[in-house]
Amino acid sequence: MNKVMNTKIWLIIIALMHTVMGVLLPMLEHGNINNLGIFLYFLILSVHLFYIIIFTKNQIQDRLGVVLCAPMVIWFVVSAIMKLEMYGFPIAPMPDTLIPIIFWSMPVISGIYNWNSDKNK
Repeated sequence: MNKVMNTKIWLIIIALMHTVMGVLLPMLEHGNINNLGIFLYFLILSVHLFYIIIFTKNQIQDRLGVVLCAPMVIWFVVSAIMKLEMYGFPIAPMPDTLIPIIFWSMPVISGIYNWNSDKNK
């Protein structure tokens, strides 16, 4: 159970997936000066994720994982319910969005699980 509830592992998975699928691939596909702002915003989120992974540990990492990832889960759910679009494409088409919701939820769940834990990971 401890390996599944390791916030750092989930943050690494999310950071790598977000950087590749949220920044690099869309930039190659839709890359023009009009979309630069959204790519930079997504890149900033990746930088925050890598900061948490590299420079924090234990309770601080768990708590920052919750604080940073919970709004993303909410954003995906709201986007799915409201059928919001980005670049003319749905942000969260169901059932395709279930995988990102699960992945973004795991650092939240493991962070809450380990919120007051003092053990070293």
